[in-house]
Amino acid sequence: MRPGVRVVGLGPAGSAFLKFYGRAHGVDRARRYFKACGEAVPVETPLVDMKYVVDRVRRYKFFYWQREVGEVAYAKPRWYVVNKAAWVDSMRVGAAGAGEAEVLVKAGGPYQSQGVKITVARAYVDGVRLEEETAYFIFPPESIGFYWIFPRGGVYNVGAGFIGVDNPVPLIHEFIKKWIGGGRVLEVRGAPLTVLPNVVLHDGEGFRIGEAAGLVYPLTGEGIRPGILSAKALAESLNAKNPLESYKRAVRQIVKQVEFQKRLLKTAERLLNKGSSILELVDDAVLRQYIEENLSAKTLFITLAKRPAAGVRLVAALVK
Repeated sequence: MRPGVRVVGLGPAGSAFLKFYGRAHGVDRARRYFKACGEAVPVETPLVDMKYVVDRVRRYKFFYWQREVGEVAYAKPRWYVVNKAAWVDSMRVGAAGAGEAEVLVKAGGPYQSQGVKITVARAYVDGVRLEEETAYFIFPPESIGFYWIFPRGGVYNVGAGFIGVDNPVPLIHEFIKKWIGGGRVLEVRGAPLTVLPNVVLHDGEGFRIGEAAGLVYPLTGEGIRPGILSAKALAESLNAKNPLESYKRAVRQIVKQVEFQKRLLKTAERLLNKGSSILELVDDAVLRQYIEENLSAKTLFITLAKRPAAGVRLVAALVK
């Protein structure tokens, strides 16, 4: 017989765990779910209900401020943009209150995670017109982080987050004015995000899933899909003879990608300190893997072999 489970935190990961496991008590500390983010998920993300999909993305454009540095395009949509609050609330339906349980699952996102955190903010903007089904990533030369612009059903989700910036809201307003050329800001909200997470799948007290476990990609800030996948992995692993080992195996590739992106983010910081940008090291093949959350050293090495000057700068950054 499967153990009874108590879930603390009902964001995407915690709510998804309730759906996958089917026998758990949810502890909801907020009347409605909210967290500022881009609200985009890969189309293969489990549990996405199409009635909460408000837009689609099949083209991605990358800028080093005003200069376009790359583009990735797909024949069909690669991301769905969702009404995340409504979607998460729909997955909470049927969750019981706190009760007797043998297993504790922590899903409190950045409020339970370990590691370096920043504040991200997003605004809804209307009154502007950009290319359809297109997401924009804009990297300023003076900071580690980026601005994003995602379509959202007739308006745009415009946001940003940077290491060392406690309040990105003024920067977003300035970005809307200077880069987009204006628009009407409907709403602005902020939230913490773990950008250099320590991966902790079990802390001695309970299992962890999603951002609470450190399963958020440092270079993109993407935490929804790894959160959903970790919830599914744990729900299935609790039936195993050794649940923790089973869980570790199930999320091994996510953990590997998190750790690789952490190293790249630290490299980006060193390059910035030397007056360079990590964007000098990428091409469209690297950007495609960035979108697909599957960055690899092999692709970077192939790219650098074609551009030895960039390779020299990378080595200089790595050796400090």
